[in-house]
Amino acid sequence: MVCLEVRFPLGVYHGRSVSAANDGPEWPPSPLRLLGALLAAAHGREGDPAEDRALLQRLCEAAPPAILCPPDAATAPDASEQAAAPLRGATRWAPRNYIEDELSPRNLGRGRAAVSKAGMAIGDRPIAVVWPDLELDREARSRLGRLAADVTFVGTTRSPAVVSMIDQPPAEPGERGWVPLSDGPRGFGTTEVRVPDSATVAAFDRREHSRRATKPRVEAAGIVPGIPVGVEVTYGYGPTMAAQASAHDPQWWGEAIVLGLDQRRSELVPTAPASYLFTRALRVALLGAYSDPGSPGEAPPILRARGGEPHCAIIPLASIWGPEPDGRVLGAAIVLPHRARVPDIAAQRARVEEGLHALITDSPAQPRRHVQIPGAGRVWLAAPDARAVATATMQFHRYVGPSQTWHSVIPIVHSHWRKGGEDSLLRQATADCQHTGLPAPRMVEVQRDPARRGGATRSLSPSRVPEKWRSLIEGPAEHMRVSFDAPMTGPVLLGRARHFGLGLCVPAETPEETR
Repeated sequence: MVCLEVRFPLGVYHGRSVSAANDGPEWPPSPLRLLGALLAAAHGREGDPAEDRALLQRLCEAAPPAILCPPDAATAPDASEQAAAPLRGATRWAPRNYIEDELSPRNLGRGRAAVSKAGMAIGDRPIAVVWPDLELDREARSRLGRLAADVTFVGTTRSPAVVSMIDQPPAEPGERGWVPLSDGPRGFGTTEVRVPDSATVAAFDRREHSRRATKPRVEAAGIVPGIPVGVEVTYGYGPTMAAQASAHDPQWWGEAIVLGLDQRRSELVPTAPASYLFTRALRVALLGAYSDPGSPGEAPPILRARGGEPHCAIIPLASIWGPEPDGRVLGAAIVLPHRARVPDIAAQRARVEEGLHALITDSPAQPRRHVQIPGAGRVWLAAPDARAVATATMQFHRYVGPSQTWHSVIPIVHSHWRKGGEDSLLRQATADCQHTGLPAPRMVEVQRDPARRGGATRSLSPSRVPEKWRSLIEGPAEHMRVSFDAPMTGPVLLGRARHFGLGLCVPAETPEETR
């Protein structure tokens, strides 16, 4: 977990909403503004900011954080909860002379724009931004702590801030907070919040370069062009924060590295039923980027390990979210083992990224490696751009939860056929859960179809799989709904082929799904 606490000594947070439908103050405070403040602090320090920027890139690539702060008056669930109060300063009119072809004293004041100061009064209550699934080693945490201490303001310069890194979220504001939602409102107030993505650091660089440009007059005047930074994610305020804070972490899976599909270059786009072929072929291509086994440049242990040894899982990211899911695999997530299982996971992650670089980058010395799907064709991967990151399919946090109930979207392959009585299904599911550190489920139910439209059906067609890959899928396969006594943090992967995405489950998102 990574938690940054922000305190505003003046008791006010200043930041205008960028929403077209709202010209008032921004609330809750955008994690994108905090990231921008940290990036500014990195460039204000002595020396090369490359290591600081690499650390901030890790924050950008993580799932959208939770925001622990009180609601505004419109969102507060009841009058007993103290809400942040909006502040609105007087509107002033400023000249917009940059729109004229030539600057001239005769043109002063002819074009005017309304300038208003908007903020939220929060008092001495701290705000916490929490990445619950982000794991950093001791050196990275120390670096982030020093970087946070150099931040001078968050939002506008009218809201000086004291930022610090803490081990656990503060007790206040209690059991409620702002958390990212997967599919719209869930019975409490929602809003769109800007969060960083994998392209954020580069986008900030482009904005700064444009602002400092000297040739175009508009840019020379300090007007920043419309370069998008970050993405908007729906957040909700409510008791789900308590579930997130108290959710059980099996400490089996850790961070995920998300890759996109280069659809323009690929010969085909796989679908969810072909997930196993795609992920197996991706592992072969990734291992081929390293030297021979036993040499100094061989693949790291978390890639080449098998059986009970801690190793990565490769999850297909299929289109199962949104109004028109079609099951097309638009990317993949390399899910690393939890640091509790692999103490040197940070060093091994760096080696994994070296291999992935050969799959997503062209170079004069070595063309980009492709993924050869047996009997189908070649697929190329790419680093997801800002547009891809904004799509629901590429947002890995949707597979993380937490939730008490999980539904499979790709069939679970069991080791044995069920035998012996009505509780045989529960015993089988319990064994599958215990293999990944999960507790015994409270209830299990077989489902006829995947939890979401676009998921893979129960038939896996082993005959279409190369013989040397068949052993993991030659067993009973079915969709299941699994419920636990307490919320569980994912991803949840069940069954014998879980390291290749089979048995992938998604959290229940509505009371109807939970029931």
